Amino acid sequence: MDYVDVLIVGAGPVGLIMALQLAKFGVSVRIIEKHRKSTQDAYGRAITLFPRTVEMLDQLGLAEELLRNCFACRDTVTYDSQGEEVSGRGWNFMNNMKGTVFDFALVLRQKFQEEIYRNALFEYGVAVETPIELLTAKVNHNIPVADYKVSAEIYSHSSGRYRTVMCRYLIGCDGGHSSVRRIFNIPFEGSISEDKWVRIDGQVKTDMPKPRSYCSIESPTHGNVLWAALDHGATRIGYAFTDNQANAYPKFDEAAAIKEAIAAVKPFNIEFERVDWWTIYTVGQRIAKDFFVHDCIFLAGDACHTHSSGAAQGVNTGIHDAVNLAWKLCLVLREAARPSLLKTYEAERRPNVEKLIQYDKDISRLINNRLPEKWEGDPGADVNVVLGQLLDEAGNFNSGLGISYGIRTDNPLNVKSLSYDLPPFPGTRGPDITLLRPGTFERTRLIRELPNEASFSILVFATDNTPAIPEEVHEGILFSPVLHNLTAKGRLKSITILPNRAPSPYEVLGRDPLGRAYFDDKDEKGGNAYLRYKIDPAEGAMVVLRPDGWIGTVVALRAGAAMELDQYFMDIFSDL
Repeated sequence: MDYVDVLIVGAGPVGLIMALQLAKFGVSVRIIEKHRKSTQDAYGRAITLFPRTVEMLDQLGLAEELLRNCFACRDTVTYDSQGEEVSGRGWNFMNNMKGTVFDFALVLRQKFQEEIYRNALFEYGVAVETPIELLTAKVNHNIPVADYKVSAEIYSHSSGRYRTVMCRYLIGCDGGHSSVRRIFNIPFEGSISEDKWVRIDGQVKTDMPKPRSYCSIESPTHGNVLWAALDHGATRIGYAFTDNQANAYPKFDEAAAIKEAIAAVKPFNIEFERVDWWTIYTVGQRIAKDFFVHDCIFLAGDACHTHSSGAAQGVNTGIHDAVNLAWKLCLVLREAARPSLLKTYEAERRPNVEKLIQYDKDISRLINNRLPEKWEGDPGADVNVVLGQLLDEAGNFNSGLGISYGIRTDNPLNVKSLSYDLPPFPGTRGPDITLLRPGTFERTRLIRELPNEASFSILVFATDNTPAIPEEVHEGILFSPVLHNLTAKGRLKSITILPNRAPSPYEVLGRDPLGRAYFDDKDEKGGNAYLRYKIDPAEGAMVVLRPDGWIGTVVALRAGAAMELDQYFMDIFSDL
């Protein structure tokens, strides 16, 4: 019998990112995968990481390797059925992904993504165990929460051996056919449509004017066709596949997929030099009734929500799940936070997933040249125009930069301050800002200075007054037992940001800064940090960032600030 804190089932991107974080945070973790993936299987599936996803991966030290291997796609184009370029349609929203250094689509096939994640995980001494299948699992409700409540029976297809693994938490990252979801009888609600889509990757020759782009071709026969430039010079073509087209083939094989791809991109011509991977699948939208059951079983990624690839959100949504959950699980396992904190995982992720599911239903119909089911506009509207408008309206959500977590009385993580009711608002993304290091004024980015280590951060935006930080605020924070305790345990970091350059932070503050100090980058569009966080330099403020980079609360620089911060953290941490 084996013991481990967390057993993860499924070693796709979501399972790997979940395992990597937990291993990085010092949690004992095992990750098992039922299948040995063939070369063809490994090439396909997810390809696109949007800006907020890349920011989160950057906080985990993964962005540099991803960037080194990816195709950084900054160009989009849409062609109508005559091959004429049209503006404001298709993937146009990608041209407006601003406010981040990652203002492009990071395109890298899942095969290469997973290799990077596995190598990073292996640096922490954790390897994917395959081919190992979860056969069954059960929860002992007589054992306290956060103890070894789960017994999982696993089977090695290579050795033929059965093992029992006792774990505190079990996480199903095992896809749309999740064994974890099935074992615990969690309903998978939603529907599967009759629509089928084909995706085919490979090396192509073409006369299309802008082939190395994210492209839409408005085909009257194959729907709104996806053309995506991939890493390593490859291309993905995706198209709708109707029953009429299916009836033309006794068997739909690779040759048929190629033939239909050639027809789908008309009036342009293509020739496949090589096919890496292809698939045909049925479009549907489903969501698990529960993401978290029995106080110890989680679902993440496709195991708890599936949808089409129409908006390229699948792997992005799953990584959001993983990043939202891992640090919370770490704090509970360290006995630093109450187990009730884990309930915020579903409370925060479900509303965003439900929004995506509804949005995906509309996109899927539009890609198949049909108006949305609940469409109330002109029945003769051009589906391609409507699709472009829908993608543009949801652009901030698609990029991930606009994903937010609501303020709820049962969620201690996102708290509206009594002293500060201006933006930035709790539950929204903390912008990645350009800062200047003291002395050299060398540029750096907030994300690089605050890697995700399952710790909170306080950004102290000093004023341009004298003193830059009111004495009662500085003293209150400096001598707060709560903040001191958290800092000493590595659960809290502080950064002081100063609005103007100076020979040293001490010259401005008249004392040592709270944590490390940086200057605002005034040359970056007229003032980056204060502008991006919407903070008046005459007033200043303190912004609490959660470990995942979302804003927890904002507190005014005035008397009582330390007490307000103390209360925020005391509602989260249990060992103060």
